[in-house]
Amino acid sequence: MRIFLLLSALLITACGGGSSSSTSPASAPTSRTGETTLNWSLQRLSPQNQAEIDAVLGHVFTDAAVQSAMLVKDGYIIGERYAEGIDADALGTSWSIAKSFYSAAIGVAIAEGWITDIDQKASDFLTEWAGTAKETITIRQLLEMQSGYPSDSRVFREADHTEYALNLALEATPGSTFEYSNASSQLFAPILLRATGLDAHAYLREKILKPIGIDVNQIGMWRDSAQNPITHSGLDLRPEDLVRFGLLYARNGQWRDQQIVPRSYVADSISASSDYYGYQWWLLNDAFFRREVPLTLVAGLGIDGQKLYVWPQEDIVLAVLTRYDHARNQGYTLGPDNFPDTCTARNSCSGTSSWVPSFSEYNLVLLLRELAR
Repeated sequence: MRIFLLLSALLITACGGGSSSSTSPASAPTSRTGETTLNWSLQRLSPQNQAEIDAVLGHVFTDAAVQSAMLVKDGYIIGERYAEGIDADALGTSWSIAKSFYSAAIGVAIAEGWITDIDQKASDFLTEWAGTAKETITIRQLLEMQSGYPSDSRVFREADHTEYALNLALEATPGSTFEYSNASSQLFAPILLRATGLDAHAYLREKILKPIGIDVNQIGMWRDSAQNPITHSGLDLRPEDLVRFGLLYARNGQWRDQQIVPRSYVADSISASSDYYGYQWWLLNDAFFRREVPLTLVAGLGIDGQKLYVWPQEDIVLAVLTRYDHARNQGYTLGPDNFPDTCTARNSCSGTSSWVPSFSEYNLVLLLRELAR
Protein backbone atom coordinates (compact mmCIF):
# COMPACT_ATOMS: atom_id res chain seq x y z
CA MET A 1 0.00 0.00 0.00
CA ARG A 2 1.28 3.44 -0.79
CA ILE A 3 0.22 6.93 0.15
CA PHE A 4 0.85 9.51 -2.54
CA LEU A 5 1.06 13.06 -1.21
CA LEU A 6 3.24 14.52 -3.89
CA LEU A 7 3.33 18.29 -3.73
CA SER A 8 4.35 20.35 -0.77
CA ALA A 9 2.32 23.21 0.60
CA LEU A 10 5.04 25.53 -0.68
CA LEU A 11 4.45 24.41 -4.25
CA ILE A 12 0.70 24.88 -3.92
CA THR A 13 1.23 28.36 -2.51
CA ALA A 14 3.45 29.19 -5.48
CA CYS A 15 0.59 28.15 -7.75
CA GLY A 16 -1.78 30.55 -6.04
CA GLY A 17 -3.55 27.98 -3.86
CA GLY A 18 -2.92 29.61 -0.50
CA SER A 19 -1.22 28.15 2.58
CA SER A 20 -1.95 25.05 4.62
CA SER A 21 -3.00 24.80 8.24
CA SER A 22 -3.78 22.11 10.80
CA THR A 23 -7.52 22.49 10.26
CA SER A 24 -7.63 22.90 6.50
CA PRO A 25 -5.26 21.62 3.81
CA ALA A 26 -5.08 25.04 2.20
CA SER A 27 -6.59 28.43 2.74
CA ALA A 28 -8.68 29.29 -0.29
CA PRO A 29 -7.49 32.48 -2.00
CA THR A 30 -9.79 35.43 -1.67
CA SER A 31 -10.59 38.23 -4.05
CA ARG A 32 -10.31 41.92 -3.21
CA THR A 33 -13.98 41.88 -2.28
CA GLY A 34 -13.31 39.15 0.29
CA GLU A 35 -15.27 36.49 -1.61
CA THR A 36 -13.80 33.00 -1.51
CA THR A 37 -12.31 31.77 -4.76
CA LEU A 38 -12.83 28.04 -5.02
CA ASN A 39 -9.92 25.81 -5.99
CA TRP A 40 -10.72 23.30 -8.76
CA SER A 41 -7.22 22.03 -9.50
CA LEU A 42 -7.27 18.66 -7.69
CA GLN A 43 -3.56 19.21 -7.19
CA ARG A 44 -1.84 17.02 -4.63
CA LEU A 45 -1.05 18.70 -1.35
CA SER A 46 0.84 17.73 1.79
CA PRO A 47 -1.11 19.38 4.61
CA GLN A 48 -0.07 19.70 8.23
CA ASN A 49 -2.82 17.43 9.60
CA GLN A 50 -1.18 14.32 8.18
CA ALA A 51 -2.05 12.16 11.18
CA GLU A 52 -5.78 12.69 10.70
CA ILE A 53 -5.51 11.94 6.97
CA ASP A 54 -3.56 8.76 7.68
CA ALA A 55 -6.20 7.75 10.21
CA VAL A 56 -8.97 8.06 7.61
CA LEU A 57 -7.08 6.14 4.92
CA GLY A 58 -5.82 3.56 7.38
CA HIS A 59 -9.37 2.93 8.57
CA VAL A 60 -10.60 2.46 4.99
CA PHE A 61 -7.82 -0.04 4.34
CA THR A 62 -8.81 -2.19 7.29
CA ASP A 63 -11.07 -3.58 4.55
CA ALA A 64 -8.76 -6.06 2.82
CA ALA A 65 -10.83 -5.87 -0.38
CA VAL A 66 -10.16 -2.15 -0.96
CA GLN A 67 -8.24 -1.27 -4.10
CA SER A 68 -8.02 2.52 -3.88
CA ALA A 69 -9.07 5.48 -1.78
CA MET A 70 -8.78 9.18 -2.59
CA LEU A 71 -9.50 12.03 -0.18
CA VAL A 72 -10.18 15.60 -1.31
CA LYS A 73 -10.54 18.77 0.77
CA ASP A 74 -11.17 22.24 -0.64
CA GLY A 75 -10.43 21.02 -4.16
CA TYR A 76 -7.03 19.50 -3.32
CA ILE A 77 -6.14 15.82 -3.19
CA ILE A 78 -4.80 15.58 0.35
CA GLY A 79 -4.43 11.82 0.51
CA GLU A 80 -4.61 8.68 -1.58
CA ARG A 81 -3.74 5.07 -0.97
CA TYR A 82 -3.62 2.05 -3.25
CA ALA A 83 -3.39 -1.69 -2.79
CA GLU A 84 -0.28 -3.51 -3.99
CA GLY A 85 0.00 -3.42 -7.77
CA ILE A 86 -2.63 -0.65 -8.15
CA ASP A 87 -2.06 2.98 -9.13
CA ALA A 88 -4.15 6.11 -9.64
CA ASP A 89 -5.07 5.14 -13.20
CA ALA A 90 -6.54 1.76 -12.31
CA LEU A 91 -10.27 1.56 -12.96
CA GLY A 92 -12.76 0.34 -10.43
CA THR A 93 -16.44 -0.19 -11.06
CA SER A 94 -19.17 1.93 -9.55
CA TRP A 95 -21.97 -0.55 -9.13
CA SER A 96 -24.85 1.49 -7.69
CA ILE A 97 -22.88 4.73 -7.34
CA ALA A 98 -23.88 5.07 -11.00
CA LYS A 99 -27.43 5.78 -9.84
CA SER A 100 -26.26 9.15 -8.50
CA PHE A 101 -24.69 10.00 -11.88
CA TYR A 102 -27.88 9.26 -13.81
CA SER A 103 -29.92 11.16 -11.28
CA ALA A 104 -27.72 14.15 -12.13
CA ALA A 105 -28.47 13.56 -15.81
CA ILE A 106 -32.19 13.74 -15.05
CA GLY A 107 -31.57 17.07 -13.32
CA VAL A 108 -29.80 18.42 -16.40
CA ALA A 109 -32.62 17.19 -18.66
CA ILE A 110 -35.08 19.14 -16.51
CA ALA A 111 -32.91 22.27 -16.73
CA GLU A 112 -32.76 21.93 -20.51
CA GLY A 113 -36.52 21.55 -20.78
CA TRP A 114 -36.58 17.95 -22.02
CA ILE A 115 -38.42 16.96 -18.85
CA THR A 116 -41.00 19.44 -17.54
CA ASP A 117 -40.26 19.02 -13.84
CA ILE A 118 -39.65 16.42 -11.18
CA ASP A 119 -43.35 15.63 -10.85
CA GLN A 120 -43.95 14.90 -14.52
CA LYS A 121 -45.43 11.46 -15.10
CA ALA A 122 -42.88 8.94 -16.30
CA SER A 123 -45.57 7.54 -18.62
CA ASP A 124 -45.25 10.68 -20.74
CA PHE A 125 -42.05 8.97 -21.95
CA LEU A 126 -42.76 5.36 -21.04
CA THR A 127 -45.86 5.18 -23.17
CA GLU A 128 -46.12 1.43 -22.60
CA TRP A 129 -47.57 2.33 -19.21
CA ALA A 130 -50.58 4.25 -20.55
CA GLY A 131 -53.79 2.86 -19.10
CA THR A 132 -51.97 0.70 -16.52
CA ALA A 133 -51.41 0.96 -12.77
CA LYS A 134 -48.00 2.49 -13.53
CA GLU A 135 -49.42 5.43 -15.50
CA THR A 136 -49.32 7.81 -12.52
CA ILE A 137 -45.73 7.06 -11.43
CA THR A 138 -43.71 10.29 -11.45
CA ILE A 139 -40.05 11.01 -12.12
CA ARG A 140 -39.78 12.02 -8.46
CA GLN A 141 -41.07 8.64 -7.29
CA LEU A 142 -38.50 6.85 -9.45
CA LEU A 143 -35.69 9.03 -8.08
CA GLU A 144 -36.81 8.58 -4.47
CA MET A 145 -37.28 4.80 -4.78
CA GLN A 146 -40.98 5.19 -4.10
CA SER A 147 -42.30 3.94 -7.44
CA GLY A 148 -44.00 0.87 -6.00
CA TYR A 149 -41.41 -1.38 -7.63
CA PRO A 150 -40.16 -4.37 -5.62
CA SER A 151 -36.65 -4.75 -4.30
CA ASP A 152 -35.43 -6.85 -7.18
CA SER A 153 -31.86 -7.52 -8.30
CA ARG A 154 -32.77 -9.99 -11.05
CA VAL A 155 -32.55 -7.20 -13.62
CA PHE A 156 -28.77 -7.65 -13.67
CA ARG A 157 -29.17 -11.21 -14.94
CA GLU A 158 -31.55 -10.29 -17.74
CA ALA A 159 -30.47 -9.89 -21.37
CA ASP A 160 -32.59 -6.74 -21.78
CA HIS A 161 -32.54 -4.69 -18.60
CA THR A 162 -34.84 -2.01 -19.95
CA GLU A 163 -37.55 -4.38 -21.16
CA TYR A 164 -37.45 -6.20 -17.84
CA ALA A 165 -37.70 -2.94 -15.89
CA LEU A 166 -40.60 -1.65 -18.01
CA ASN A 167 -42.61 -4.84 -17.50
CA LEU A 168 -41.87 -5.61 -13.84
CA ALA A 169 -45.05 -5.82 -11.77
CA LEU A 170 -45.72 -3.31 -9.01
CA GLU A 171 -45.50 -4.49 -5.42
CA ALA A 172 -46.97 -1.40 -3.73
CA THR A 173 -48.97 1.73 -4.53
CA PRO A 174 -46.67 4.34 -6.13
CA GLY A 175 -45.62 6.96 -3.60
CA SER A 176 -46.60 4.88 -0.58
CA THR A 177 -43.29 3.43 0.56
CA PHE A 178 -39.51 3.38 0.05
CA GLU A 179 -38.17 0.25 -1.63
CA TYR A 180 -34.67 0.16 -3.10
CA SER A 181 -34.99 -1.16 -6.65
CA ASN A 182 -32.40 -1.57 -9.39
CA ALA A 183 -35.16 -2.05 -11.95
CA SER A 184 -36.64 1.33 -11.03
CA SER A 185 -33.29 3.04 -11.70
CA GLN A 186 -32.93 1.27 -15.04
CA LEU A 187 -35.94 3.23 -16.25
CA PHE A 188 -33.74 6.34 -16.53
CA ALA A 189 -32.29 4.76 -19.69
CA PRO A 190 -35.50 4.89 -21.76
CA ILE A 191 -36.63 8.15 -20.13
CA LEU A 192 -33.41 9.97 -21.07
CA LEU A 193 -33.39 8.50 -24.57
CA ARG A 194 -36.99 9.39 -25.32
CA ALA A 195 -36.80 12.82 -23.67
CA THR A 196 -33.49 14.05 -25.08
CA GLY A 197 -32.89 11.97 -28.21
CA LEU A 198 -29.52 10.82 -26.83
CA ASP A 199 -28.99 7.53 -25.08
CA ALA A 200 -28.23 7.77 -21.38
CA HIS A 201 -24.51 7.13 -21.76
CA ALA A 202 -24.09 9.76 -24.47
CA TYR A 203 -26.12 12.30 -22.50
CA LEU A 204 -24.11 11.68 -19.33
CA ARG A 205 -20.83 11.99 -21.21
CA GLU A 206 -21.71 15.25 -22.94
CA LYS A 207 -23.59 17.02 -20.16
CA ILE A 208 -21.70 15.96 -17.03
CA LEU A 209 -18.55 13.86 -17.46
CA LYS A 210 -16.76 15.97 -20.07
CA PRO A 211 -17.60 19.32 -18.42
CA ILE A 212 -16.09 18.20 -15.09
CA GLY A 213 -12.88 17.01 -16.72
CA ILE A 214 -13.36 13.24 -16.93
CA ASP A 215 -11.61 11.67 -19.93
CA VAL A 216 -14.49 9.67 -21.40
CA ASN A 217 -12.08 7.70 -23.60
CA GLN A 218 -10.49 6.18 -20.50
CA ILE A 219 -13.61 4.96 -18.69
CA GLY A 220 -16.06 2.11 -19.17
CA MET A 221 -19.83 2.42 -19.53
CA TRP A 222 -21.62 -0.92 -19.38
CA ARG A 223 -24.51 -2.01 -21.61
CA ASP A 224 -26.76 -5.03 -21.40
CA SER A 225 -26.84 -7.73 -24.08
CA ALA A 226 -29.54 -5.79 -25.94
CA GLN A 227 -27.17 -2.77 -26.01
CA ASN A 228 -29.25 -0.64 -23.64
CA PRO A 229 -27.19 1.65 -21.40
CA ILE A 230 -27.22 0.28 -17.86
CA THR A 231 -28.29 3.10 -15.54
CA HIS A 232 -28.67 1.24 -12.24
CA SER A 233 -24.91 0.49 -12.18
CA GLY A 234 -22.04 0.01 -14.59
CA LEU A 235 -19.56 2.90 -14.69
CA ASP A 236 -15.88 1.97 -14.63
CA LEU A 237 -13.90 4.93 -13.32
CA ARG A 238 -10.67 6.01 -11.68
CA PRO A 239 -10.89 7.29 -8.11
CA GLU A 240 -10.17 10.82 -9.39
CA ASP A 241 -13.17 10.57 -11.71
CA LEU A 242 -15.35 9.71 -8.74
CA VAL A 243 -14.07 12.57 -6.60
CA ARG A 244 -14.68 15.01 -9.45
CA PHE A 245 -18.33 14.02 -9.45
CA GLY A 246 -18.42 14.20 -5.66
CA LEU A 247 -16.92 17.70 -5.76
CA LEU A 248 -19.64 18.72 -8.21
CA TYR A 249 -22.25 17.82 -5.59
CA ALA A 250 -20.25 19.26 -2.69
CA ARG A 251 -20.38 22.57 -4.57
CA ASN A 252 -24.06 22.73 -5.44
CA GLY A 253 -23.79 21.37 -8.98
CA GLN A 254 -21.27 23.99 -10.08
CA TRP A 255 -17.97 23.31 -11.86
CA ARG A 256 -15.72 26.32 -12.14
CA ASP A 257 -17.95 29.04 -13.64
CA GLN A 258 -20.56 26.66 -15.08
CA GLN A 259 -23.72 25.43 -13.37
CA ILE A 260 -23.75 21.81 -14.55
CA VAL A 261 -26.64 20.47 -12.46
CA PRO A 262 -29.26 22.93 -11.17
CA ARG A 263 -28.43 24.11 -7.67
CA SER A 264 -31.96 23.47 -6.38
CA TYR A 265 -31.95 19.96 -7.86
CA VAL A 266 -28.68 19.14 -6.09
CA ALA A 267 -30.04 20.46 -2.80
CA ASP A 268 -33.16 18.31 -3.11
CA SER A 269 -31.11 15.30 -4.24
CA ILE A 270 -29.03 15.24 -1.07
CA SER A 271 -31.94 15.91 1.28
CA ALA A 272 -33.81 12.97 2.75
CA SER A 273 -37.16 12.33 1.07
CA SER A 274 -37.57 9.15 3.10
CA ASP A 275 -35.68 8.37 6.31
CA TYR A 276 -32.25 8.37 4.67
CA TYR A 277 -32.57 8.59 0.89
CA GLY A 278 -32.78 11.47 -1.58
CA TYR A 279 -32.66 11.38 -5.38
CA GLN A 280 -30.47 8.26 -5.81
CA TRP A 281 -28.22 9.38 -2.93
CA TRP A 282 -27.99 7.93 0.59
CA LEU A 283 -27.96 10.17 3.66
CA LEU A 284 -25.77 8.71 6.41
CA ASN A 285 -27.78 10.24 9.23
CA ASP A 286 -29.17 9.13 12.58
CA ALA A 287 -31.88 7.07 10.88
CA PHE A 288 -29.35 5.33 8.64
CA PHE A 289 -27.11 4.32 11.54
CA ARG A 290 -30.00 3.90 14.00
CA ARG A 291 -28.03 5.95 16.49
CA GLU A 292 -26.96 9.54 16.80
CA VAL A 293 -24.14 10.77 14.58
CA PRO A 294 -22.38 14.14 14.82
CA LEU A 295 -22.75 14.92 11.11
CA THR A 296 -24.47 13.65 7.97
CA LEU A 297 -22.49 12.44 5.00
CA VAL A 298 -24.08 12.15 1.58
CA ALA A 299 -23.12 8.91 -0.12
CA GLY A 300 -23.28 6.90 -3.30
CA LEU A 301 -23.00 3.25 -2.26
CA GLY A 302 -22.35 0.22 -4.45
CA ILE A 303 -22.23 -3.48 -3.73
CA ASP A 304 -18.97 -5.05 -2.50
CA GLY A 305 -17.80 -1.78 -0.97
CA GLN A 306 -17.85 0.94 -3.62
CA LYS A 307 -18.24 4.28 -1.83
CA LEU A 308 -18.46 7.95 -2.69
CA TYR A 309 -18.81 10.15 0.38
CA VAL A 310 -19.57 13.87 0.16
CA TRP A 311 -19.58 16.33 3.07
CA PRO A 312 -20.65 19.61 1.45
CA GLN A 313 -20.35 21.71 4.60
CA GLU A 314 -16.62 20.97 4.83
CA ASP A 315 -15.95 20.58 1.08
CA ILE A 316 -14.70 17.03 1.66
CA VAL A 317 -15.01 14.12 -0.78
CA LEU A 318 -13.80 10.56 -0.27
CA ALA A 319 -13.90 7.86 -2.96
CA VAL A 320 -13.33 4.17 -2.19
CA LEU A 321 -13.16 1.40 -4.79
CA THR A 322 -12.58 -2.31 -4.16
CA ARG A 323 -10.47 -4.81 -6.06
CA TYR A 324 -11.76 -5.23 -9.59
CA ASP A 325 -11.13 -7.94 -12.13
CA HIS A 326 -12.00 -6.90 -15.68
CA ALA A 327 -9.76 -6.34 -18.70
CA ARG A 328 -10.69 -3.31 -20.80
CA ASN A 329 -10.25 -5.30 -24.01
CA GLN A 330 -13.18 -7.48 -22.97
CA GLY A 331 -15.43 -4.52 -23.68
CA TYR A 332 -18.45 -3.37 -21.72
CA THR A 333 -21.32 -5.50 -22.94
CA LEU A 334 -22.65 -7.54 -20.04
CA GLY A 335 -22.85 -11.29 -20.58
CA PRO A 336 -22.18 -14.65 -18.92
CA ASP A 337 -18.45 -14.38 -19.67
CA ASN A 338 -18.10 -10.62 -19.25
CA PHE A 339 -19.16 -8.95 -16.04
CA PRO A 340 -17.73 -6.51 -13.46
CA ASP A 341 -16.09 -8.80 -10.92
CA THR A 342 -15.68 -7.31 -7.47
CA CYS A 343 -17.12 -10.31 -5.68
CA THR A 344 -13.89 -12.35 -5.85
CA ALA A 345 -12.01 -9.89 -3.65
CA ARG A 346 -14.99 -9.57 -1.30
CA ASN A 347 -15.47 -13.36 -1.33
CA SER A 348 -19.13 -12.67 -2.00
CA CYS A 349 -19.57 -14.59 -5.26
CA SER A 350 -22.40 -17.09 -5.53
CA GLY A 351 -21.99 -19.97 -3.12
CA THR A 352 -19.58 -18.25 -0.73
CA SER A 353 -20.51 -17.53 2.86
CA SER A 354 -17.49 -15.90 4.53
CA TRP A 355 -17.34 -12.34 3.17
CA VAL A 356 -14.33 -10.11 3.68
CA PRO A 357 -15.59 -7.54 6.22
CA SER A 358 -15.72 -3.87 5.32
CA PHE A 359 -14.75 -0.93 7.54
CA SER A 360 -17.15 0.77 9.96
CA GLU A 361 -18.88 3.71 8.29
CA TYR A 362 -19.85 5.08 11.70
CA ASN A 363 -16.20 5.21 12.75
CA LEU A 364 -15.35 6.80 9.40
CA VAL A 365 -17.76 9.63 10.21
CA LEU A 366 -15.93 10.21 13.49
CA LEU A 367 -12.54 10.22 11.78
CA LEU A 368 -13.69 12.70 9.15
CA ARG A 369 -14.97 14.96 11.92
CA GLU A 370 -11.49 14.94 13.44
CA LEU A 371 -9.97 15.70 10.05
CA ALA A 372 -12.18 18.77 9.62
CA ARG A 373 -11.39 20.24 13.03
